[in-house]
Amino acid sequence: MVKKERQRYIFFKIIQERNNTIEKQELLNAVWYSIWKYFGMKTANKIGLWLIEYNSNQGFGIFRCSHETKEVLISALTLIREINKNKIILAPMRTSGTIKKLKQKINEINL
Repeated sequence: MVKKERQRYIFFKIIQERNNTIEKQELLNAVWYSIWKYFGMKTANKIGLWLIEYNSNQGFGIFRCSHETKEVLISALTLIREINKNKIILAPMRTSGTIKKLKQKINEINL
């Protein structure tokens, strides 16, 4: 019997030096590059990365990944220091096993 792979949802906030908008594709390219650079292609193949939500104006979003590679994604996010010559910090704020619970937690902290 094959078990279904469990997912984790990670809420992140972008802290920027300048108020430039970061496009969705630029963000994804930076995250994938960070994963490949620091953890290799073998880990990148197992991560199952999806950008579920992204608000470029307010600078936050939600990534989905497998439960086994959650720590890899969190580490990759914190290792990103700039996107398109704009100094940034990608700060993982919350992690949850369901998107419904994660959205409830986000509403509680009023972001």
